[in-house]
Amino acid sequence: MKKSWLIFLVGILLLPSFALSQETYHLKLLAVQENSNNSYTGSDADLYLELKKGSGRVFLDTFPATKVDTQISTRFAKEIACSHFKLNCDKYDFIYTINAKSNIIGGPSAGAAIAALTTIAVLDLDHDESVAITGTINSGGIIGPVGGVKEKLEAASKAGLKRVLIPEGTEYFTLDGDGDGDEDENGSEIDLVTFAKEDLSLDVLEVINLDEVVFHLTGVDLNHKDISIEEDSQYSRIMGDLQNILCKRVVKIEQELESKNIILNESLLENIEERKHNADNATQIGDYYSAASYCFGINILLKSQFYQQEAPDFDVMNDLFLSLQMKVSSLERELALQKIETISDLQTLLVVKERVDDVKQQIEKFNKDDLENSYDLLGYAEERYFSALSWMQFFAMDGKKVVFDKQMLQNSCLKKISEAEERHQYVSLFLGDLTSNIREKIGSAETAMKEGEFELCLIKALQAKGDANAIMSSMGLRDESFGDYLESKSRAVQMVIAENSAEKTFPILGYSYYQYANSLKEREKYTSLIYLEYALEMSDLSIYFPEEQTFLDRVGHKLDFDEMIIFMEGVAAGAFFVLLMIWMKKDLLGKKKKRRKKKIRTS
Repeated sequence: MKKSWLIFLVGILLLPSFALSQETYHLKLLAVQENSNNSYTGSDADLYLELKKGSGRVFLDTFPATKVDTQISTRFAKEIACSHFKLNCDKYDFIYTINAKSNIIGGPSAGAAIAALTTIAVLDLDHDESVAITGTINSGGIIGPVGGVKEKLEAASKAGLKRVLIPEGTEYFTLDGDGDGDEDENGSEIDLVTFAKEDLSLDVLEVINLDEVVFHLTGVDLNHKDISIEEDSQYSRIMGDLQNILCKRVVKIEQELESKNIILNESLLENIEERKHNADNATQIGDYYSAASYCFGINILLKSQFYQQEAPDFDVMNDLFLSLQMKVSSLERELALQKIETISDLQTLLVVKERVDDVKQQIEKFNKDDLENSYDLLGYAEERYFSALSWMQFFAMDGKKVVFDKQMLQNSCLKKISEAEERHQYVSLFLGDLTSNIREKIGSAETAMKEGEFELCLIKALQAKGDANAIMSSMGLRDESFGDYLESKSRAVQMVIAENSAEKTFPILGYSYYQYANSLKEREKYTSLIYLEYALEMSDLSIYFPEEQTFLDRVGHKLDFDEMIIFMEGVAAGAFFVLLMIWMKKDLLGKKKKRRKKKIRTS
């Protein structure tokens, strides 16, 4: 009987793990190889994903070996898919395999495919393996442009694929006109959709986000829902107060200039009047952050003019900078005592620390520079400090409590630095030294991390990644497609903000940047895109910080439905196995008894 119970226990323990075993999921990848003459050749590769019971870890095996940025892209794509579709990814380990015929260019161009296959695998969706996708994956599930699309379509045709999904805005391609292997103005433009259909017998569709990719691969619409952002009433009140303070400050500085008989030139007056007009328009529609930003810009211009025309000597300037430094030190001590309990608290701390750091940089520049540029430095630094003080009001905002500790902040910072570095490496392949400002922000984030300033590190890394994403998003986009792309990006931001708002983690900084981007989209499209990228990055910080649990939450954790079914199947199978063994044992004992009785009779 003891053996039977042992078999029963083995059945319970082993059979659920058999039930959890997953098949391997597959998609075709499209890549490019760089030739000796700086031209590119398309190539296909295979992406596989196997799920194992685990804790959300990511493993990547590639042949031939790829660059480190591919590993970073893989982790990021997995996280985007899990976050975008609210997938329960913590119960699996993800084993990705990429097999290519030869060395291919690394980078995030497989991100969309990895995110799509992750979704398919976790939800166990049937999908069409004759369809491929090329494109990066960005925050909000946006599909970003990649290079070598024409060559990838040619590779897809050779591989026997029937349809390729490409990022929206990359339908047109400029042929090389000077023989150097690069797309340039001297070449003729072709429509890749028409080219693929007529020359390659290939169906090509443009897609904007992960929802569309998954739909074209599976026929399943996972995220078809109306988006509605409900502005937090506390945010409205506090941001309204902040706007009022900064815009009233415009009047105060103007009065100070008038008392000193300082006259502004006509060009500067026109600039200020335009900003005032923009601030008034924003205020009328309740866009208080944009209005505050315009007034902040006016204050910098006025303060700089004040010091330039007053022209105080070095000793006076030195005293003014020393006074500002003392104020900054006092504010930093106050920040160190601030208790961070909500995502609103964290975002407030991020923006205040960023502004304080900016002020400290201006003070450092003054200490290294001569008097010539110090007037502008002081004007900017004083207004930046005043802005930091104004943002402190948001520490009074309520919100759902989450778990914060230094380790979590450090981990989130490291992740964002890795993502920003990977994006920077990719765009620098095409733009070289033009991306130096991104590298500087990454360097600032790394310095802050070494100094234990994890909040400052996080916002610097978020900005660096947003800048790189904006470049990646705009590469290959035609002017006539830019407006549509901005609208799609804006919709992605709306979705993230709405989802976080519904979970009582209203993203004050993400929403502020979203509003400012909308105010800029008609006259400064690229700047609008940058702020939309910032909004995406700032709106989903809650993925790094778990919700604070009560005692009942911690002790009352239950298996989810799938796990319960698997467990019960294992128990039932184990019980059946034991009963079968007991029956077989009884049957065997019965036969033995019959043989003994038969022997006794014959003897």
